[in-house]
Amino acid sequence: MYRRKKIIWILTGAAILVLAAAALLVWRHRGGGGEGTTIQSTKAHPLPEAVYYLQKDEEWAAAPLGESRFTMGSSGCLVTCLATLFDLYGESVTPGELNRLFTEQGVYNASGDVIWGNISSVYPEATVTVYKTVDEQAIEAALDQQQYPLVRVKNLGDGYWHWVLLLGSGDDGYLCMDPLYSEKEARPLSAHGNTVYSWRLVTLPVKE
Repeated sequence: MYRRKKIIWILTGAAILVLAAAALLVWRHRGGGGEGTTIQSTKAHPLPEAVYYLQKDEEWAAAPLGESRFTMGSSGCLVTCLATLFDLYGESVTPGELNRLFTEQGVYNASGDVIWGNISSVYPEATVTVYKTVDEQAIEAALDQQQYPLVRVKNLGDGYWHWVLLLGSGDDGYLCMDPLYSEKEARPLSAHGNTVYSWRLVTLPVKE
């Protein structure tokens, strides 16, 4: 009887650990809830000539983010967006190269997340603005000045956290560079429900 109870306790403990691990994974990818802000463009912003990278490109998909267990292919959406953004300012760099630079210069934390204040260790002239709330007027103002917001959405509107780069707007509303969009062209933000949960602005002096 004692042995049977011991086995039951072991199996129960193992089941709890599995459930806890699954919950942690869901928390990371789905963000643990939180309310977003639905945004709709009120004017047209022409699209710049941008490079459309994919985070799952076989050239860098398997590369880890810093010392973490997460890879470019699984969690490299933000780094991929930043590579496109830096190219718009005349700093040509692939997502794979940028990931290597971020790793070497300690831009990632232990979980492979970008430490925003450390971007300047790679790009000293970069200005990084972290916004506490989603302000559509500020997003519009940035696009008016040909600055391109990084916005965090839920993939396809209700999935895991995902970063895209707003490039402009038109008849379909806001348009973005989506590092998961295999068509390699501007994708309507409406594909992600037009709902933004947080945003950042990273700017550099434009190289001629």
